[in-house]
Amino acid sequence: MIMQIVLDTYGLSFSVRNGCFLITCGEEKRMIHPHRVSSILITMPCRISSPAILLAASNEISLVICTKTGKPEARLWTPRFLNISTLRRKQYGFTRSINGLNWAKEVISIKLEGQRSNLLFLAERKPDLSTEISNAVLQIEQSIYRLKNDSSTYEDGVKQSRFLEAYAAKQYWQLIGQKLPEPYLFLTRIKQKPTDGFNPCINYLYGMLRNHVETAILSMGLDPALGCIHRDGYKLPSLVFDLMEPFRPITDRLLIEAILSGKLDNCIEIEEDSDICHVSKSGRKKIITLFNKELFTKSKYRGYIRTFNDHILYETKSLVDKIRVS
Repeated sequence: MIMQIVLDTYGLSFSVRNGCFLITCGEEKRMIHPHRVSSILITMPCRISSPAILLAASNEISLVICTKTGKPEARLWTPRFLNISTLRRKQYGFTRSINGLNWAKEVISIKLEGQRSNLLFLAERKPDLSTEISNAVLQIEQSIYRLKNDSSTYEDGVKQSRFLEAYAAKQYWQLIGQKLPEPYLFLTRIKQKPTDGFNPCINYLYGMLRNHVETAILSMGLDPALGCIHRDGYKLPSLVFDLMEPFRPITDRLLIEAILSGKLDNCIEIEEDSDICHVSKSGRKKIITLFNKELFTKSKYRGYIRTFNDHILYETKSLVDKIRVS
């Protein structure tokens, strides 16, 4: 079974023995063949040998250093992920064109369809919400229709798409947040210093999703900083954020189902002298297990049944094909 290695124990040693990764923590040792590894995440200070880095690079395994919240801070990757200059020149033109805008509208529409599906799922579990959810679903459907039928110029189209995506998100998160059990109930999406249990969990999951999307983008030769919808800026991988959009509702559903089924009990810890919530170490292990299982579970997306990981790769490859013929 393919897995993602997460190094989240202080002082742990990560090295190589007999062509395999060797993880040593105190008296405990574990060997993993590189063919079984999709990526390596590091969330705590630990000792990593240069042979381990080279083994990861030679097997095209992305190695990412993250914060405790799952946000990628640094990345090492194989030199096979090369800058293909002709593709990136075309990518720049594509991201500032109507073709790029149409692609962005397409992936945002898929995201809104996913949010609509999640609300209908919640309505089945919470019948008392049926009227509120019906109204929100109608608003999202109207946003999808406006996206698909918008014929604005590039600049106006980008503004319209951002507005419709943000408007749908507001309807979506308000309903979900108010009907989850404690401590996961929340009033609004918060990326930093959340005071509820849901936001740190979804932020951590989005960090893991970002890692896989960014790896797919780099492996295809695209520039992760040249996006179509999200704004450009220092340390902003806008294409990564663009390409994450259609996969966010899948990640949301994973967390919502886990919370409602009681799989994430006792996963939150609160800072002393503060109301800020974090995912506990045991909580991170549960979330990582859920995400890794989902990553290699087959589901339907764009009419095809593939694993979640393959959906990400095929969506990225589809974007490359669009850029090349534009």
